[in-house]
Amino acid sequence: MEVTRLIQAEVDRINQQLARVEKIRKFAILAKELDQDDDEVTATMKVRRSTIEKRFKKVIDSLY
Repeated sequence: MEVTRLIQAEVDRINQQLARVEKIRKFAILAKELDQDDDEVTATMKVRRSTIEKRFKKVIDSLY
């Protein structure tokens, strides 16, 4: 997927400037945009971490 390749290229570029412990090793692109109607973000577009953690648990777990 082209989007994934573009993001990976940016991650690789930024990782060169970071210490080993700071580097991004894995990332995931969600299949949908976070939505206020789904209670994933607040009215001011702040992420509701507890909701995201529950809803995307499999994706998050796959990163570790």
